[in-house]
Amino acid sequence: MIEAPLEAQAVRVNTGRMAVADTLVAQFERMVRRDGGELSLLGVEDGVIRVGYRMGADPTCEEGACILPHLELQDLMNETVARRAPELKVVVQLLS
Repeated sequence: MIEAPLEAQAVRVNTGRMAVADTLVAQFERMVRRDGGELSLLGVEDGVIRVGYRMGADPTCEEGACILPHLELQDLMNETVARRAPELKVVVQLLS
């Protein structure tokens, strides 16, 4: 069996990680969009998926009680990604 060069293996791993990251962001984007929030994929590097989160605002909520806090979102995303790619971690960064 002939093994692919290291560069080709790295490209495949990176492509797979980007696919996991894109799917993850799309899945959670639907959830945060209901409150007017936004998610964006900032990058994937060294096993870390960096996600930007702009919190929404729901005028029917008292003091933002129904808006998902960014650390809770990060926990949920990490639980989800652990089932698909346990070598990856998610860091959610608040955007203004």
